[in-house]
Amino acid sequence: MHDPVHIEKWYVRWYNYNKYSIPVILTIIGSIVFTVFLDFRTGDIDFKSHISAINLLTNKIVAFYLFSIYMIALVQVANSMAFSKKRSPISLILFTLLNVIQVILVISYVGIFYREVEIRTDGFMLPSYALFSMNVMITGAVFYILATIFAWFYVDWKYVKIED
Repeated sequence: MHDPVHIEKWYVRWYNYNKYSIPVILTIIGSIVFTVFLDFRTGDIDFKSHISAINLLTNKIVAFYLFSIYMIALVQVANSMAFSKKRSPISLILFTLLNVIQVILVISYVGIFYREVEIRTDGFMLPSYALFSMNVMITGAVFYILATIFAWFYVDWKYVKIED
């Protein structure tokens, strides 16, 4: 049979080969989570999420937050790929800064829903699709936070730009 001492576990081998791509993988997953659950209606399917949820609110700044979250998610995919290739401190700082802004936007987005419930006197309750929208945003932010943590582990602090 195989000698277990000389054979690396598959996940150790995968990690050693892909460790610099982990921030990219987590960012892509987070970006997919942020952007894939948009409202749609087709035939008998009427999926409600972000747009339907923000249309219930009286505070319309939430639409700007949603737009900003989507735009940063798209930018961060390219940004994470650039970081993974170079691992430079400047790329890390830009990546971290945009992820911090993203997390602040998600906190603001979710907070508006809770404030709306508190301030409305008409007995407003959040429907299930609004709760789903909030959970999607929180899940995406968690992936971005994890991507940022891994990026800080893998930055090359001695990075020197080499002319091609």
